Amino acid sequence: TRGMAALGFIPANDHDAFSFGTEQTSTNKSSKISGEEVRRFYEDLIKDDKTQKDQRMRRRVRAGRLQQVRPESVVQMEARREREDNQRRQSERARELQGLRLLRCAHQGDIPGLKELISKGVDINFQDSYLWTAVMCASWSGQKAAVRLLLMHGAAWVGVVDTRGKDAQDLASEAGHDDVLEELLSFGKSPKRETPSHCRLLKPQWCDVCRCEYGNSHSSHLSSTLHQFNLHRPQPTPYYCLPPSSNSYRMMVCCGWKPGTGLGPEADGAKQPVSTVLKRDQKGLGFGPIKRPKVTHFKAGDADAVKHQQHEKEEKGQRAQKKDEIKRKEQKDKNWERDFRASFYYDD
Repeated sequence: TRGMAALGFIPANDHDAFSFGTEQTSTNKSSKISGEEVRRFYEDLIKDDKTQKDQRMRRRVRAGRLQQVRPESVVQMEARREREDNQRRQSERARELQGLRLLRCAHQGDIPGLKELISKGVDINFQDSYLWTAVMCASWSGQKAAVRLLLMHGAAWVGVVDTRGKDAQDLASEAGHDDVLEELLSFGKSPKRETPSHCRLLKPQWCDVCRCEYGNSHSSHLSSTLHQFNLHRPQPTPYYCLPPSSNSYRMMVCCGWKPGTGLGPEADGAKQPVSTVLKRDQKGLGFGPIKRPKVTHFKAGDADAVKHQQHEKEEKGQRAQKKDEIKRKEQKDKNWERDFRASFYYDD
């Protein structure tokens, strides 16, 4: 015991032994549990397991349904969208084909074909890639009946111009169809009885535009220089080598550029640029491959635009001149050597 005390152990007494026994008995008493409590405990565990399993199964079923429904809905939406796009493209293509057929019938003077297309609801003011309408085609080909039919169904021609700035009246005048020109100008006005040519010469007619009387035919007066000058027509829209239907033309308009002004950011460029081919050699015209004409040959800040081609020619000429000088000098040296040797010969 002394050795144990020296090591720090304290011997137990009777009080500690008694207290330990009481605690053990108390724990034994408190550890006793009834069978009903155990049964309730296990029933609660089983119920919790069942509810958790049911919830998991419900979540899995719901997730599976969503995975099945979502792809089907996405596929259906894409299919419906594709069908709508195809229908729209087909309808646009059908309208374009009807419009092109309208232009062909107007050019050929096919009155039954025109009536059939008009009854189907075709766009009577349809324009092709060159902005030609049915009235323009009929006026250019001299189809007076087709022009009258189109005008009766509301076809517009005043202010409608092509890519060159010409309307149906200009095309009819250029082609020399005076009857079509008269039909365009007299449509919608009160009909007047035509007088014979000899009576028309005797009775001068008054022109409201020219503010004067004329004695020749009405069609010849309309095409006269005096009448055309007094019309005071605005200048046609300049042709920029780009049709208004092109993407480049539309991009310029979207960026704020106004048609009719000059090209460039400040609208101060040329209104009617001419496409050219650079001639930077001494070869004959038309020799070699044909180059494509361009309006702009160089990019901004390109030094090749101001580069002179004469330097290379001068260098070539200088090299050739030096070669000639070297040859002449060599020949001169050979001649001097020959004469020097010949001077030592003696004649007998």
